[in-house]
Amino acid sequence: MLLNLLHEFRESKNSKTRKLKTLYRLILNHGPIRAETLSSLAHIQSATCARLLDELSKSGLISTAELGESTGGRKPILYQINSADGYVIGIEISDIYSTVLLLNLKLDILGMVKVQNKRVEPIDRMIDGLLIKVDALLSEHNLTPKDILGIGIALDHILERDKTPPDRYESEILEIQNVIASRVGCLVTIGSGINFAALAEYRLRYKSQSQRFLFTTCDTEIRSCTIIDSVLSRLPISTAQSFGHTTIDINGLHCECGSEGCLKQYSSLAAIKNQVIQQLRLDKKSVINTLVKDESEIDYHVIFQALAMDDPLCQSVLAEAARYYGVAIANAVLIFQPDVVVCGGTLTPKNNFFALTKETIERKISAFPHIKTRIFSASDSYEIVAQGAGGAVLEKYLEE
Repeated sequence: MLLNLLHEFRESKNSKTRKLKTLYRLILNHGPIRAETLSSLAHIQSATCARLLDELSKSGLISTAELGESTGGRKPILYQINSADGYVIGIEISDIYSTVLLLNLKLDILGMVKVQNKRVEPIDRMIDGLLIKVDALLSEHNLTPKDILGIGIALDHILERDKTPPDRYESEILEIQNVIASRVGCLVTIGSGINFAALAEYRLRYKSQSQRFLFTTCDTEIRSCTIIDSVLSRLPISTAQSFGHTTIDINGLHCECGSEGCLKQYSSLAAIKNQVIQQLRLDKKSVINTLVKDESEIDYHVIFQALAMDDPLCQSVLAEAARYYGVAIANAVLIFQPDVVVCGGTLTPKNNFFALTKETIERKISAFPHIKTRIFSASDSYEIVAQGAGGAVLEKYLEE
C-alpha cells in the first residue's frame, strides 16, 4: 500500500492527493512534528489535517514518533516518516570505485557493494556490471526491483571522463535512463554527485536547522548546490562545475572556459599541483624531492604524502588555495545569505584547509553582523553521494 500511494503522489493531480503529498513532504523535512504545526505549515484546517494524517498512518507512509514535550496537559503525538517498508537504491559511478547502496526512506544504509574498477570501461558495460550487483544486493535482502521505489545514479564523473560535450549531457542522460528503466522496471533518476551529496548532508544532519543551505566541494572540480526551504535546486549536470568558474581575479590566470582568474585556477587539485611544480622549479625546498625522481611523477598522492609529512612548501600552497576558496564562498554568502554552509571534497580534511577556508569566510562577512551564517565541514563518509542518489528517488515522487 505504501508503494501504491507514493506512485499515486507522482501521477495523481486531485486535491486530496496533493494535500496528502504536502503533509508527507512536511513530515519528511521537519519530522518528528506535531499535528498542530503541520496544520499551520500546510494551511489545512485541524480536522482535515487529522483525517489526512490518519490516512497516511493507515497506508504505512508515516508513524508516530516519541511523544513531544508537554506544555501542561497530555504530551502531544509527533509524526515521522515510516522507513520500515520503503526502499531505494543509490549508486555513484566513478572510474576508481563505484558504490551501490540499499537504503530505507531515512537514507539508513541497509546493504552496500563497492566495485573497484581496475580499467576504464564504457559506461554501458559499467552499468551492466552494476545492475548485476543491484540484483544480488536485493536478493540478499529478499527483495526484487518491484519492492523498491527506484534507483538514483550519480554519473557526472563518467560524463566528464568521456569528455561528453555539455550540450549533449541531457540527451546522453535520457538515453542511459531509458535503457536502465526498461531493464529494472522502476523509476530511474540520474543527476549530479554534488546535488546528491548536498541532499544527503542536508537530510541527515541539517534539515532541522537550515532553511537556506549551501554545499560546496573542492576537488578536481569546484562545485556548489543550494537547498532552499527544503527544496533541492535541480540544475542540469552540465552546470555543476559553474562555482569553480567564479572570477576572483579579473587579471588572473587564464581558464579553459575562456575567462581569466577563475577559482578553479587557484584552488582545485590541478591548481595546487601546478603551483607546487612551479615552486620546485624555482628551487624551493620540499620533501617531494626525496619522494620522486622526476617532476613527471608528481601527482596528488605525492602532494598529500608531503602534506602528511608537514612539508612547508605544500602547506603554503594549500593555504593559499584555501584562502581563495574562502573568498569565493564568502562572496556567495554575501549574495545568497545561507544560514548553513557545508564544505566538502577531497581537500577539506587536508591539514588546515578547512580551518583557513572558514577563517577567510568569517573575516570577510564580519562587516555584516546580521548575516549569521554557520560554516561546517562535510562528513567524511565515502557513501554520501550514493546516499543522496537514493534520496533523490523519493524527491522525484514528491516534486510538484
